[in-house]
Amino acid sequence: MSVGINDELYDIMLEEKERFREELLSMGPEEILDHAWEYTAREDILMALEYGDMEEGQAKALLSSPSPLANVLKEYRKQDVNNGAVLAALEDAAKLHMEPPIYRQTAQYAMEHGEREAYFASRRVFEACGNAIDESVNSHFDGMHLSDGVVRDVLTKYSAERVTLVLARTVQEKEWDLRFSRANREWARTVDTSCIGKEPYYCMATAHPAILDGFISLFRKQVLEKDKAPQAHKKPAKHPQERGDDIEL
Repeated sequence: MSVGINDELYDIMLEEKERFREELLSMGPEEILDHAWEYTAREDILMALEYGDMEEGQAKALLSSPSPLANVLKEYRKQDVNNGAVLAALEDAAKLHMEPPIYRQTAQYAMEHGEREAYFASRRVFEACGNAIDESVNSHFDGMHLSDGVVRDVLTKYSAERVTLVLARTVQEKEWDLRFSRANREWARTVDTSCIGKEPYYCMATAHPAILDGFISLFRKQVLEKDKAPQAHKKPAKHPQERGDDIEL
């Protein structure tokens, strides 16, 4: 898995453990003894994470939780106490926050083959991903620039492929809007977004096009062009003819 994601998860869980330690120190001696196992278990979890190996998707899932260490501890209570069990607890806790797979069949196919829940689960996550992009763009824009972390905040919750699909479909449906740069419009045309369906508006990002264009450029540079994550399957897409040169906000 990605060393960066692993380190980020470890640091967050370490901070969570330190907050628990401060709570312990404010208690009386008997209360501290009652909670001593919980502190030791937290240290075991951190040690297992430091020397273990989680899949990137599982690590991202835990990062989406406000209290990943507490979630793992809850699963750890159900396991035998050994290093393998701690890793199992990490994986079980991650599954609670895992992003469902992208459903690639049509709605009609899903209804006819008993896959209705898988279809709507994927649809809900597409919608949430679009909202997350909007929230990150709005929170990281200072009126002139997008700050560091605007892309990372979204990728801690959603896969690079899903973000790719949402961004590309947004631009595809707004091909006429020249506030999206020529480069980003040309990129969007190459992305096969057919798995989103014929009614994409539920999942499109709605942030200001000129600002969203900056997010797309950063995403392509930081993720797609460096091959840090799998890209969506590509094929030429039919869209309206070009309508002039790029313009800015």
